[in-house]
Amino acid sequence: MTLKAIEQTHAFRLDMVTLQSHTSHALQPLQMSCFKPFKTTFRKERDNAMIKNRYLKLNKIKLTTWVDPTLVKGLFKYQIWI
Repeated sequence: MTLKAIEQTHAFRLDMVTLQSHTSHALQPLQMSCFKPFKTTFRKERDNAMIKNRYLKLNKIKLTTWVDPTLVKGLFKYQIWI
């Protein structure tokens, strides 16, 4: 963790979390219960948008507009955060 990395995360109002060695296995259940439903739903949102608008130019702003519906459909549907 460098000072530059800390400053950049602070500038974007992000929290940086570090894990101790050999502890990543504790997060493995999140892969199936959280990240996989999110990725699957996000890909569906992306594919639907691309089908509706064949000439859609992707950028960061457009990608972020798919995150909110993805969270609602992908995560909250399974009551991951409730």
